[in-house]
Parts: sequence; structure tokens; C-alpha cells
Amino acid sequence: MQDIRIDLSMAVPFAGKEALAEMGKKAELAFQDLTDPEKEAGFKGWLNPMERGEAYRAMMEKAAAIRSKADAFVLVGVGGSNQAARAVIKALQKDGPEIIYAGNTLSAPALQKVLRRLDAKKEIYINVIAKNFETLEPGSHFRVLRDYLIRRYKREDTAGRIVLTGTFGSRLEEIAKENGYTFLEFPVPVGGRYSVLTPVGLFPMAVAGIDIPALLDGALRMKERLAAPGNPAVEYAALRQCLYQEKGFDIEVLAAFEPQLDYFAKWWVQLFGESEGKQKQGVFPTSVSYSEDLHSLGQYMQEGRRSLTETFLSIEEPDGSVPVPKDPAFGDRFDYLDGMDFLEINRAAESATIRAHYEGGVPCFRIFLPTLDAYSFGQLFYFFMVACAISGKTAGINPFDQEGVEAYKRSMFDMLGK
Repeated sequence: MQDIRIDLSMAVPFAGKEALAEMGKKAELAFQDLTDPEKEAGFKGWLNPMERGEAYRAMMEKAAAIRSKADAFVLVGVGGSNQAARAVIKALQKDGPEIIYAGNTLSAPALQKVLRRLDAKKEIYINVIAKNFETLEPGSHFRVLRDYLIRRYKREDTAGRIVLTGTFGSRLEEIAKENGYTFLEFPVPVGGRYSVLTPVGLFPMAVAGIDIPALLDGALRMKERLAAPGNPAVEYAALRQCLYQEKGFDIEVLAAFEPQLDYFAKWWVQLFGESEGKQKQGVFPTSVSYSEDLHSLGQYMQEGRRSLTETFLSIEEPDGSVPVPKDPAFGDRFDYLDGMDFLEINRAAESATIRAHYEGGVPCFRIFLPTLDAYSFGQLFYFFMVACAISGKTAGINPFDQEGVEAYKRSMFDMLGK
């Protein structure tokens, strides 16, 4: 299995040499603090991916049992509780039960659509993920879905269809014990957006048939790489902070030419947005899906304000091949594509876009994935989580809390009469 590669060469020229060196020192100190077990334990449990012990084996056995029976598996969670699993499942799932996402909206039409989809399924299982079981979206959806299951099946047959993932000692664990539901741990020292390498992310991926050992191996390989000299997470974090603090590049755009990565982009946006958007500062994270968005935001990227950086995810060997057939009699004036594979066409569009944006004044980071598989995802998740934590700490903020999110929740609960 090959490692992902991080290329910063098209961003470095936009940063001052001395300023970047100084920021690099700060980022390295931030990394040392992050990985020092004696300093600020906080929410750093994610630095050690789930160990393959008894809890892991029990989780995988339950996932395999559900996978063998289910027509539909409902993943109930919001934000960090489902983004990572959804990213991998959307990209890699090839067979098994349909994965349906709930608990991530308060829209009545959207929830009604979920229930209608379930009406057409025979064997339904659900996984409710809620760290402290206080978030409105998953809590309210669980009530509706539990009622639905009881009406579809006998009450005594419902217990085996429900898996709850939360912290020990929470009301969710009490509910599991009271009703005989399977309970999986959401580790206390792990925030939601950093939870991909715990049962939060791993269990639903396992139900979908994702290669969990390979994903964990990829994460552990990246952990090993980051402990060696030339840490790419430190370099990336230092460069993005230097461009932001010293040069005013306050927007970062994650871009990919493979729609399979669209949901990974949603995870990435949450990771950086919720971690760094504090104290009236932070690089604003957003994403584009090329080549589609080249016909809209591509214009802005090329000629808009020069406050943007762009991080490209490039897949070196995509899984797919569609050659363009020859048809000289048709006269559509696309004969220059005869015999060319869409792999080649897409790669040309990607290279041309990166060159044009770079030459147009956009600092471009580039991350190469050898192929899109579980091992590469494991590396990618671990790299960005560490880089995000370093970047936040380098900027002098806590990358693990989210007081802004809690503020809206307090106001919403007050309006609902809680």
C-alpha cells in the first residue's frame, strides 16, 4: 500500500521566507504540545486510533451480523457523528444494505422522505450516535424511528435492530440497558469531528462493508510519518497560517475532480470551520466539486479577490475507465477526443485548472492519493485532524471546543421550552 503525498510547492512562493520560518517554529511547538501526554489532555483521545481488542472485535461482529441481514441501515447523527462515515461510505460502498442518513436535519419533509424509503424495506436496523444525547436532531429522530420500528415489528423484536453509540454514564447508555440495545462507546476525550477512528465512524462503515483494518492501518501509518522529521502536517499548518496571518489569505477551498470526494469535503469543512472559527478569526473553509463548479465558482477562483488558497485532492489511479468511441460520421466536432479515456480527459482538466489558478495568483496545496481506498482515507483523515489541531493551536485558539455551536443550541432550547 502506498502513502499519500503532500505537495506545497505551489503555495510556498506566496509566503515570505522569514515569516514562514517563524510560523514553522510555532507550528512545531504546537505539534509537540499536542502529542505530549503530560500537557493538556483535553480532547486528544483521537490521536490513538481504536485498538483492535475485545471492544473492536465485538463491534465488528455486530456490524457483520447487521450487514448479513439488513436491507436498510439508518445512520442517525449530526455533524461529526456522521460526516466521516458518510464520506467513506459514499465513496467506497459497493454492496450491502442501503445506508440512509437521518438525525441531521429538522426538516419535516426530509424526515418524511426517510420514513417513506423505509416503507419499501423489509429488514431495518438503526444506529443512533449522540455523545451525551442532548442534541436535538438525533434525539428527536430517534423517537420517531423507534416508534416506527415498534409499529413495523413486535416490541420485543425491536431491541436487536437498534445500536446506540454514546458515552458511558450518559442517558443513552441507560436507555440501552433499559431496553436491551447494543451499546458502543463514544470516547469522552474525543470530539465529534475528530471521532472517525472510534466506533462512531468505524461501526457504520463496517456495516457498509468498508475495509476497517486497512483504514486503521492507513491512520497508523500517517501517525508514524508525522512522528518523523519533515512532518507534513506541521508544514501544511504553518504555511496556511502564514498565508492567513501575514498575507491575508483568509479563505481555503478544498477542491477535487472526483465527485466521490464530495462528502469528504463536507467533513473537512466541518473539521476546520468548527475548530478554527473562534475569537473573530480563522481561515474560512469551503469546497468545490470540479469540473462542475468550474462553470460557476471557477470564474471567481480565476479572477476574483486574491484572498483564496486552494487545496486539491488528486487521485493518481482512479477506479474506472470510459473511452470515447469514434464516430466520424456524426459530425459533432469532438473528434479530437476519439479513443481518449475519461481518465485522461479529467486529468488534463485538473492539471490545466491548477496551473491556471496558480498563475492567476492562488496559492495551491496538493495532496495525492495513490488510489481511493480505505487505506488512503485513513491517512487522509489522520493527516487533516492533526494539521487542523496544529493550525488552531498555532493561531492561539482551542481547536477542540465549539462554544459558538452551544450558543445557538441554548437559544433554540429556550424557544422550544426545554
